[in-house]
Amino acid sequence: MAGKRQGSHPRPADKSKPKAKEPPAGVLTHDDVMAAAVRVDPELRQRSALLWEDRVPGGRGPKPSLTPDDVVQTAIEIADADGLTAVSMHAVAARLGFTTMALYRYFPSREALYDAIIDDGMGLPPAPSNAAADWRAVVTEWAHAKREMLCRRPWIAELPFVAAPHGPNWMAWLEALTAPLSRTGLPPAEVGQMISVIDGYTRGASDTSIALARYRARGIPEREWAAAVGADLGRAIGDPRFPTFAAILTAPSDGNPRTMTESFDFGLQRVLDGIKQYVDGRQECEREVAE
Repeated sequence: MAGKRQGSHPRPADKSKPKAKEPPAGVLTHDDVMAAAVRVDPELRQRSALLWEDRVPGGRGPKPSLTPDDVVQTAIEIADADGLTAVSMHAVAARLGFTTMALYRYFPSREALYDAIIDDGMGLPPAPSNAAADWRAVVTEWAHAKREMLCRRPWIAELPFVAAPHGPNWMAWLEALTAPLSRTGLPPAEVGQMISVIDGYTRGASDTSIALARYRARGIPEREWAAAVGADLGRAIGDPRFPTFAAILTAPSDGNPRTMTESFDFGLQRVLDGIKQYVDGRQECEREVAE
């Protein structure tokens, strides 16, 4: 058996001598989150009921003149036109021609309405062009699709990520990313970590494009927006506090400028390079242990 290189790959756990790792007291771990998913909190489950259950009441009788879906779709129209801050119970009720109190029959607060329009606004993720393709190709499609969704509805990014509640469309996006990553052979806990890495990059690297989409929706020309951003960046030039960043700004072009989409994909591929290297190294170590 060939000599083993020290420190070159992550070692799989020694199953014959399991070692329990105890985190510091009071420190939240990834396992805590996974355990909470199995032990459902009834109170938290009730908070998300409006997202997961049928919003249209069944039974006989005349069709109600106002439905929860009417409220949600009208709120989405307002958000698409004027941003999330324009969505209020009063604004939605006025557009529908109802009193504000009529909306509270379905949504107990503006926050509950926000939960619903964000999940509906996300929609379902598109099916991969080839679900059986290499995991990396499917993940690349997913990341570009999520970026396009966020740029199409930039108001979705106006609210920070919160723990609860989330709806079935949010879960569908999560499932669409988990499926290809599960084919890497990584253990579940590490798949969960990779989901956070990829989704975090997708959201963070989309910020500029989301901001551009928001300004474009307001009728501001792209070059005017770019000039405003460039003016702020240019403050670094000549300022002794920011010499390294100023050097990047003043460096000559390489003659191959990337579009914003190409820049997003460049960074995404570097993230996936790192994941692939980790996966390959883990598999190599497992083979060495098996020999």
